[in-house]
Amino acid sequence: MKAVIGALAALALGGAAMTASGAAAPDGKQVSGQGCVKPGVETSCLILQDTTSGKLYNLLIKGPKPAVGTGIDFTGVTAGGGNTCMQGLAVQVSKWTPNAGLKCSKGRSGLSVQ
Repeated sequence: MKAVIGALAALALGGAAMTASGAAAPDGKQVSGQGCVKPGVETSCLILQDTTSGKLYNLLIKGPKPAVGTGIDFTGVTAGGGNTCMQGLAVQVSKWTPNAGLKCSKGRSGLSVQ
C-alpha cells in the first residue's frame, strides 16, 4: 500500500512540470513568438499558437492584455509548474506589441492567421 501511495505522489509531482503537450517545461527559458491571441478553455486564459514553430503558448500577462483576435509579437520566460489554464507552455510575458501584419480572423476552428 505504501508503495502505491509513493508512486502516486511521485507521479503527481512529476506531472506538475509537464505542459499540455506532455513535454517538460524548462522553467525560466527565454522565448519569443508571434501569432493571434485566442481565448483559452478556462475563463481569462489567453493562448497563442506561434506562426513559425506552431508551438502553443499560455500567455501570462501582468498589466494591460491584448484583446482576443489581436496579432502580437511577444517575449518572456517559461513558467514551470501547473496553472489553471492547462493549455500550452506557460510563458510569463515581459513584453508584447501589436503586429498589424498578422491578419487574425475567426474561422470554423477559432481564430487563425490569414
